[in-house]
Amino acid sequence: MAQMSRRGTRERRVARWSMYTLVMSVLLAGYAWGAQPETARSSEADQAYRLGVRLQQEGRWTEATQAFRSALRLDPLRAGLYVRLKEAYSRGGTGDQVLAELRAHADQDGTDFISWNLLGVLYAKQGRWADALAALQRAVQIQPADVDAWTNLGWLSSELKQSERAREAFRRALALDPAYGRAHAGLAGLYAETESNYDKALEEYRLALSAEPDNSGYLYDMGWVYYRKGMTDEALERLTQASLLSPDDPAGRAKIGWVRLRQKENQAAIEEFERALRAKPDYAFARFGLARALQAEGNDDAAAIEYKRAWRETDNDLYLLYLIKLYLQRNLWMVLLTVVAAMGLTGAWLMRRRGLPQGSETASGK
Repeated sequence: MAQMSRRGTRERRVARWSMYTLVMSVLLAGYAWGAQPETARSSEADQAYRLGVRLQQEGRWTEATQAFRSALRLDPLRAGLYVRLKEAYSRGGTGDQVLAELRAHADQDGTDFISWNLLGVLYAKQGRWADALAALQRAVQIQPADVDAWTNLGWLSSELKQSERAREAFRRALALDPAYGRAHAGLAGLYAETESNYDKALEEYRLALSAEPDNSGYLYDMGWVYYRKGMTDEALERLTQASLLSPDDPAGRAKIGWVRLRQKENQAAIEEFERALRAKPDYAFARFGLARALQAEGNDDAAAIEYKRAWRETDNDLYLLYLIKLYLQRNLWMVLLTVVAAMGLTGAWLMRRRGLPQGSETASGK
């Protein structure tokens, strides 16, 4: 009886171990089955990308476009591929032609998230905000793993002052790729503009720069956050570093001009603002800075001219107010003389009015 009990125990142990072995085998086989396609897709994406680069170098833009599209379909996390794809499209036709081609692709293929993402960018450049928003939302709906589309949706929502939607889009992008610089830079802008949380903004810019250390745009924007925080030395350091990478950026040169102006380096500020205006003659931000710098330097006539131009070009009454203030400061003695004269005339008139009833009463008494 005891022997039969021991035999039954051994059989149950063998059956249990057999079941464990079977389960582990199935799990390992399933893992291997799932990993293999992922590895294969990554390898195929690499091959498609290298093919696209080679075709691009050979000037075969249409074929390069198809290769980059294939790579993105295989691996939508490769947001950097969109840079190559945009370049290939820009060489292959005009803006209107590219727009028509992308629209045709999107209409023919309901899963073409790449075309919807690119359409969103083009619509935004044209100021077609509703179309841009719809296109980008369509892109992330089709392919939720498209890091670039989520980031573009974040930037567009920021532009439209939809802060919560922008923040959520950037966070979705960073959940997919925690090192994606554009998404970190987008969050930095939100912290700076909507919350005035400059410390969080600087933290996000540092993360963006750790991914793209030579991105002059991030450096310029980071320097401006330091400026707004009142840290002019740190601001000038970052802005100067950015200017070495992108010396002709009008926004960057203007920001350097504002920092120089705050440091009372008026002539250096004037040179920076003029350099920005040479690159972009209708840049009101730089023209306003030039006017302020000229006024600080004592050149009121030239400052008045720049205030007028800034006001006429933008129809922004802020520049008109500065112009009026300048005129008042220049002609303060005339204003005071006018006020004194007006007060004197008013006083004389009042005294005369008070004297009139007395004369009338005397005449009637006689």
